[in-house]
Amino acid sequence: MIQRRAARVLLVADRAVLLIHGRDPARPEAGTWWLTPGGGIDDGESLEAAAVREVREETGLCLDPAAMGPVVATRRAEFTFDGKDFRQAEWFFAVRVDRFAPGADGWDAIEQRALLAHRWWTVEDLERTDEVVYPVELPALVNAVLGGGPAQPMELSGA
Repeated sequence: MIQRRAARVLLVADRAVLLIHGRDPARPEAGTWWLTPGGGIDDGESLEAAAVREVREETGLCLDPAAMGPVVATRRAEFTFDGKDFRQAEWFFAVRVDRFAPGADGWDAIEQRALLAHRWWTVEDLERTDEVVYPVELPALVNAVLGGGPAQPMELSGA
């Protein structure tokens, strides 16, 4: 089991959040899902610096680490990806941005095999979809952010 720390970011624009469509290239039968930009924290890297780097790599958007603000949610998840088992601790930030057209130029080799597309989702889209979205509490979290943010970080389930 690989222990991993990750920073994730809710990019919020026009009452919508940007998600990335993904899959496990080692298990195509597992289907696809949508998730927020973000990923592993490098040794010696701060949560904010990792969040900025991951957003730039996965969407092309350049942010200032000071724009991250407080952590709005945390999550512990266990999953299998690309033939490896992970136990991951995640910290979520929320950043208001102008709506932009995300790019895939920064995707590394595994991301090129695993990531499929970007899409802006409204809370209503999230509440109505039958597609898999992680974390499952994303509609409630986005609503809390749109309402000024949770008073303290929300604890999300591993699902």
